[in-house]
Amino acid sequence: MKTNPLITLTILILFVLNTSNVFSQVNHDGIENPIEYYKKRSKALSLAQSENWRDLIPMAESLTRQYQMDGDLFYILGLAYYQTGQYQMAITALRKTLDLGGTILSVPTGSSPSNDIMVKIARAYALDGDKANAMRWLQKGFASRFDEKPFLKGDPAFRAFNQDEDFLQLFGIGNQDKPTREDAWTADLNYLQKRIVEMHYALDDVIAEDDFKVLFDELISSINTFSDEQIVVGIMKIMGRLGNGHNFIIPTSPEIGALKKLPVQFYQFNDGMFIVDANESYEKWIGYQVVTIGNTPIEKALDKTNAVNARDNAMQTLWQGPYFLSMPNVLKGLGIIEDENQVILTLKENTGKTEKVTLEPITWNFTGFPRIPALKKGSQPLYLSKMDNIFWYESLLEDQAIYIQFNSVQNKNDLSLKDFTLEIKDQIDQRKPQFLIVDLRHNSGGNGAIRNHMLKLLVQFEAANPEGKIFVLMGRRTYSAAQNLLTEISMHTNAILVGEPSSSKPNTIGEAGWFQLPYSGLLGIISTQYHKSSEAEDFRNWIAPHIPVGLSSRDYFSGNDKALDIIMDVIKTSEIRIKD
Repeated sequence: MKTNPLITLTILILFVLNTSNVFSQVNHDGIENPIEYYKKRSKALSLAQSENWRDLIPMAESLTRQYQMDGDLFYILGLAYYQTGQYQMAITALRKTLDLGGTILSVPTGSSPSNDIMVKIARAYALDGDKANAMRWLQKGFASRFDEKPFLKGDPAFRAFNQDEDFLQLFGIGNQDKPTREDAWTADLNYLQKRIVEMHYALDDVIAEDDFKVLFDELISSINTFSDEQIVVGIMKIMGRLGNGHNFIIPTSPEIGALKKLPVQFYQFNDGMFIVDANESYEKWIGYQVVTIGNTPIEKALDKTNAVNARDNAMQTLWQGPYFLSMPNVLKGLGIIEDENQVILTLKENTGKTEKVTLEPITWNFTGFPRIPALKKGSQPLYLSKMDNIFWYESLLEDQAIYIQFNSVQNKNDLSLKDFTLEIKDQIDQRKPQFLIVDLRHNSGGNGAIRNHMLKLLVQFEAANPEGKIFVLMGRRTYSAAQNLLTEISMHTNAILVGEPSSSKPNTIGEAGWFQLPYSGLLGIISTQYHKSSEAEDFRNWIAPHIPVGLSSRDYFSGNDKALDIIMDVIKTSEIRIKD
């Protein structure tokens, strides 16, 4: 193939100009005393963490005059200017941060992803009275998959123009005061289609453009024949086509069409689907096995939920499928039942006797995907005893082992995850345990930016205790940021994994951005980022346990934790050796 000489010359000129700019930065950075520069840089970061903006400004100004290649410094300087009302200076510093590729620095009152910085610039322009540039930077942020868009509508920074037509159009709100039902749902669906295209990390990889458009065209054409609830289920089916678990709606969020649920909770054990929780009037059915829903065998019904469950892998069917089976409108939309106002279950008690039970739907509030509940009767096994506690630990086997239950990747109000891990490290130093047991079975994610504190604890334990062992309990609810942590634990330690496969992939599309439909008010999330926690060519569907242990209904209702019992047996017999 012949090369165009003009193109080659142009590329060469651009390379020389860019290289000259970089060398200019390196050769004229103005740092006379690198040690003193480092001390002041550390002090500046500390001032940012303590939100001492006024003292930070002169120090950061001095540092950025000396050296113009550190995006972290321009970022905290931009935040300091913003917090002190110097909006034009803030814009300049934050734009410089973006020119340098952004930052991953975590600072109070700030959010470091580049799209968040773009929105911060938009706020600064708005507060400085420049609506045109504020709108331009908002659009830049949205085009870069800013994930908190619905919550900007009432942001005080945009108060001066938040009722203007062009601002409201950013959120899908038209100029009709009282649109017809058809017009309102059409506007909602058109906005959702646009928002998915705007937000989804790799839409073309999961559905062809024409097929995607057909999904919306068909639902829009059905508005006049569908109830509001059926339209919401139709939206759920569209979300189910988006290829990974970080795509779903909040079914109780819309002002019209909010979905109801059955007054019972299902759970899929390794020996069948059972009722594990119920409202007071239906508690007698706890412990019964579900044989059919309507005339549909439960196995077939569970499989049908995949149409609304945009799962990462088959473990998410086991985790979230029972949740979808609890919503009568979904059951009807999937062809499992005919009447969503009365749902007939065929239940089987442990004697083998079957009985038909009719349930009516109830209103409810979505608080997250359900987890296996604590037992209604008797004492709780350790793994069910403190599920509402974000993280906690207990010494076992006369201090030979420390059991850590890590239920959500977030900080407590009064204790950070970092400080919690430091507390455990102190306990390790004092008690000298040979075994750490980390329970991730209830952990479906959270703030992935802080997960490394737990990883560091485990790496340090293993380095200081070559003869010790780490066990990780995992399962169908080990997901999102917890999946990232599990992947890293398996890569950087010799931990023995016990339980079920995880509910996501080692490398997966995660994170999510919010949407809110303008007329119905329906809330949901769309996947926005790719997480490569493992090797580039790691295509596993999940991380499999080294010791597979499922949960049976008998063990659950008896209060047995077979997975932890097996770990105790391994510890006592030391039958498994740490890998090289």
